[in-house]
Amino acid sequence: MSYTELYGFTKTGVESIGETRNAWRGAMAVWTFLEKKYLPKYRPSWARDDKMDYSRTCSGIGSKDDIKEIWDLFRSKKISDSERIVMGSTYDNVLVKVEDIEKVLKAFREFEGETSLKEQADIIEEALKELPDIIAIGWNQTSVNGDTWTNTGGHDEVSGESVPYNLETGAKHWFLIETIEREDFFDHPVNKDEISE
Repeated sequence: MSYTELYGFTKTGVESIGETRNAWRGAMAVWTFLEKKYLPKYRPSWARDDKMDYSRTCSGIGSKDDIKEIWDLFRSKKISDSERIVMGSTYDNVLVKVEDIEKVLKAFREFEGETSLKEQADIIEEALKELPDIIAIGWNQTSVNGDTWTNTGGHDEVSGESVPYNLETGAKHWFLIETIEREDFFDHPVNKDEISE
């Protein structure tokens, strides 16, 4: 079964801090919940049945622009700040600094949809108690796409082992709360590097 993976970052490395079973309860559950709450009913051009519920998350069947309507809610003033944090946490390469983690935990616990977010909040809280050198938290929303963080640095030529992402030297990450709190946040479209594809 698929799962959502959570990672703790230190100055020198990254390690798994836990997982929640069934990745469909992660990003996909967040996206479909916010889609139903904020966007008009979706009917793909190929649909024959007006009574069925369709989702923009099935964009492989329709247009890639369909799911982008959901992802664009991240920078929409329609959604609450807590929902924005939750949405942003589902995107690729996103991290949250430990000093901002309370905002994320609060948003996860407030989210209305049926998701794994409360379990994720519990995992994060426990990890921060047990591993005081953690400086940031990150996610891999679904285990079926491979490991996002612990093998992205290539392989050590001597040991042959995977080299984890280095927060100090890596350039692919971005910080969620820092991005949201920028003065010009609403002036920019969602960046392609922020979203999962």
